[in-house]
Amino acid sequence: MNPYRCVFQMGIEKSLEYRVNFLLTMLSSVFPVVIQTVMWTYYYGHTDAAASTGYTYSQIMVYTLLATLVSQLVNTGFEWQINDDIKRGGLNKYLVRPVDYGGYQFCSFLGEKIPQLLLLLIVAVALITFSMAVFGLALSLPRVILFIASLLLALALNFFLFYTLALMSFWLTDVNQFFGTINIVLVVISGGILPLDIFGEKAVLLTKILPFGYTTQFPVNIINGRYNMQMVATGFLCQIIWIGCFGLLGQALWKRGLKHFVAVGG
Repeated sequence: MNPYRCVFQMGIEKSLEYRVNFLLTMLSSVFPVVIQTVMWTYYYGHTDAAASTGYTYSQIMVYTLLATLVSQLVNTGFEWQINDDIKRGGLNKYLVRPVDYGGYQFCSFLGEKIPQLLLLLIVAVALITFSMAVFGLALSLPRVILFIASLLLALALNFFLFYTLALMSFWLTDVNQFFGTINIVLVVISGGILPLDIFGEKAVLLTKILPFGYTTQFPVNIINGRYNMQMVATGFLCQIIWIGCFGLLGQALWKRGLKHFVAVGG
């Protein structure tokens, strides 16, 4: 059998095996959503928040409901495994086999995300239906299709971003704390908690230039109706460009990192 297909299937099995962990993680996200819902309801009820944020009440509530789900979906976790492979010699078994290490990790990552993606889409349908009934969200089939497509590209972008960061293990002694800090920072600057464009024009510009917003804020605002089709097309192009950039950077770091790798243990 094709080794990458086997790895993909193993990723699906792994995700199903640890499905309770994923469900508990999703449930833990309910509390921040409740807090933000109360905060935004109060803020919009006592001030002219729409003028200052650029979001209507219905848009900010839909964003609050969906951003947490999308942020959880694109979350990685394989970076710790890469660090462990490099430090403990587990990388040896991949180097002596006709398997591309990056391709192996990518197929495993996608396999783990497929069940989560299906679950997220079910939850998203429920939340979107709720938002249409309660908040008056206007929805069309093209936007749903574009939302799903942007999610897939966001998954790929976040993979290559963290794969590149994980390869820093070749040069750093211990990057576990580094990964923890980076994860927290990226959740914030990707728009996983708040939409970054509420902070003014400079924040909007940074969101468009940097890759992080294209992993969370961009997909959510497609379904939210914030972007017209031209902005969506530009966003897709930026996602693809950043995927290519991090993919090439990852290959370069991999080749240079192997020169520093000492194959012990494993």
